[in-house]
Amino acid sequence: MRWYITKVFKFEAGHRVWKQNLTHGRGSQFTKGGIKNKCVNLHGHSYKLEVTLGSDVLTEQEMVMDFYHVKSALGDLIEEIDHSFIIDKQDPMHDELKKVAEKYGAFKIFSVDFCPTAEALAKFFYDFLEAKLKEAGLLREVSVVSIVLWETPTSKAEYRKERDL
Repeated sequence: MRWYITKVFKFEAGHRVWKQNLTHGRGSQFTKGGIKNKCVNLHGHSYKLEVTLGSDVLTEQEMVMDFYHVKSALGDLIEEIDHSFIIDKQDPMHDELKKVAEKYGAFKIFSVDFCPTAEALAKFFYDFLEAKLKEAGLLREVSVVSIVLWETPTSKAEYRKERDL
């Protein structure tokens, strides 16, 4: 691709990485005693989402796509996830937290079909936007190049597919 654009979104959300176990898995050999699986606790982040689109051809307006349209494609999803608690439907706490949320109306639940790690959320946003482009008939002209999700100022996850347009 020759041209790329990036639109940044910000949202606040809570989550829980209910599968976290720092004593096992890739990289556990680097960790020494006193391990605490902090992310199994309910906690939140000020997320920053970077959406990069690309194309080999510009529009008649000399653009990959207007930033306004990128914002419009993701706006409803960002609004829905903002200030929510993102939780896997398979999380043992899902049903209980959903009942509490419904009973007290004090927080909103955003249920997903995966453990809401930064990596899995990046893929979720990628798939969502790719489906939007396909639905609009734009997928042959514009491609989702990458989704970068910043969980903290020092920690991010990126999802991209290697493919031809």
